[in-house]
Amino acid sequence: MNVSDRVRKVGLWFTFNIAAVLLLLALCEGIASFILFFKEVTANQALAERRHTQYDELLGWVNTPNLYLADMYGPGVYLQTNSQGFRNKQDFNPEPPDNKLRIICSGDSFTFGYGVDNDHTWCQLLAARDERLETVNMGQGGYGVDQAYLWYKRDGQKLEHDIHLFAFITTDFKRMQRDEFNGYAKPLLKVQNDTLLVTNVPVPWRSFYLPWLTQNREAIDDLKSTQLLRSFFLPEPGTASADQPAAGESSPEVVAAKILADLIKLNQAKNSTLVLVYLPGQDFTDDDLDHWRQVIHTAAERQSVPLLDLVDTFKGLPAGELDSLFIQKGEIDYQGAAGHYTVKGNQYVADVLYEQLMALPEIAAKQ
Repeated sequence: MNVSDRVRKVGLWFTFNIAAVLLLLALCEGIASFILFFKEVTANQALAERRHTQYDELLGWVNTPNLYLADMYGPGVYLQTNSQGFRNKQDFNPEPPDNKLRIICSGDSFTFGYGVDNDHTWCQLLAARDERLETVNMGQGGYGVDQAYLWYKRDGQKLEHDIHLFAFITTDFKRMQRDEFNGYAKPLLKVQNDTLLVTNVPVPWRSFYLPWLTQNREAIDDLKSTQLLRSFFLPEPGTASADQPAAGESSPEVVAAKILADLIKLNQAKNSTLVLVYLPGQDFTDDDLDHWRQVIHTAAERQSVPLLDLVDTFKGLPAGELDSLFIQKGEIDYQGAAGHYTVKGNQYVADVLYEQLMALPEIAAKQ
């Protein structure tokens, strides 16, 4: 064997071994990636809303009508909807009963009563406190200000009512700026030529009917194979913040102002008093909280709309007492359960709201 043949064999040997090592590393990398993927998938908690909602082409999702889940949030912590899809035991006639003040409560999961039964939502506790009141719970988990407004406009307007409590938390204004929430498609409101437009409707249904893919979307996106395929077939995503409007689009503050203006008109047509309710979460350090409180206070004052802001009331509570008003991590086995109001928290909200509500001249005139 001459020197050149020997060199060639040594070269082939090194090449083969290097290739084998690289293939082994690639195999290990792939196995590790899939192990991490399945670890993340198995750790993902389910969304509570998937148990009690169905697809809706305008809103994205709504309550399943006539549903009763005996142990929705734990043993005996039930959830019930009526035939109209509201979180109430009874159906509502178009006209309220004689000698009753009907209140519609609009909002997100904090209004819906996430984590408590029907009897202990703050909306229902208002009625329990005063027999003159009849309350309609139109809260829904995951809703932004936009969806709460659209649901009221479509279904709440079918009912005569005296008071409309339009409740929200700071996060609801962030949700309003997106066409999806937790992977589930939703409508998106825009202002064009000074007119409020509903876009992304009919809402795409795929995310709702492929729940496993939707719930584990982030884990799937983290797979290197997914990233590789995306780099070949999809354009690079933009670098603009998802919370910032694209060029030529209206700011979220403008959209919120248009929603408020229409809510005023809708309630005036029903001879109903619109009352805005700013509900607090457990975190008071978010810069968005200060920003949106200022925006809403300014808009409410400009439009002469009553605003009940409970944030400062919660801020003034001792830390231990404040914690008892909120569900803590691990207490309910659903994704995003922590931070919602406990039974005590709902009762506290109902008590504060009732006192402030009954003190409003607009409400006193209706009694």
